[in-house]
Amino acid sequence: MNIKTLVVSAASVAFLTSSVVMAESHASKGKPVGIVSGVMDVAGISRNQDNDALIDPAFAKTSRPCPPFCIQPTAPFAPAAVDTVTELDVIHAARDIAAGDKTKLIVDARTPGWVKKGTIPHSVNVPFTMLNSKALAKDPMAVVEILTGTFGVKDMDGVLNYDNAKTLYLFCNGSWCGQSPASIRALLTMGYPENKIKYYRGGMNAWKSLGLTTK
Repeated sequence: MNIKTLVVSAASVAFLTSSVVMAESHASKGKPVGIVSGVMDVAGISRNQDNDALIDPAFAKTSRPCPPFCIQPTAPFAPAAVDTVTELDVIHAARDIAAGDKTKLIVDARTPGWVKKGTIPHSVNVPFTMLNSKALAKDPMAVVEILTGTFGVKDMDGVLNYDNAKTLYLFCNGSWCGQSPASIRALLTMGYPENKIKYYRGGMNAWKSLGLTTK
């Protein structure tokens, strides 16, 4: 075998290897994964296009001890009529916020360690440890500062005015997570209008199971 033959053979191997890699890449991507039919991206949020992608191992555990990781009801705030919302509702809120809407806020109620692992784009972190019944009993003024500094509530000489309060979309880790429900109960105790509170029960577990973008 001469040098010319060796060069041709090497080129053939390189071509075949490249073709296999491209074929495997194409196969793994498969068919388009839209948010809904015909919609691939909303406010920088999309779904993982790899048809073989699996859920984040952090959310693969099925048997977290209860308590505290008990299954949350669909509407755990009765008699308050707080809406339970879906991923599409949260995505629409993110779209509006990205477009400059100041009347809505997506709130990640988890502790910072969880947030570092990924959160919903356009959300803000207000840990439930700063906004729950214990926090309210320990330092109510610190809770008031969150309401007035982040949620758009006005303190009028000790009376909280909710006329311009933001519509909040609160979430945590999923249907077994009681963190955002704890924050919602504290908000209701403070008089936050129930029609301005939305509960995303699916949380990051459902969000990641759908391959949605995190930040």
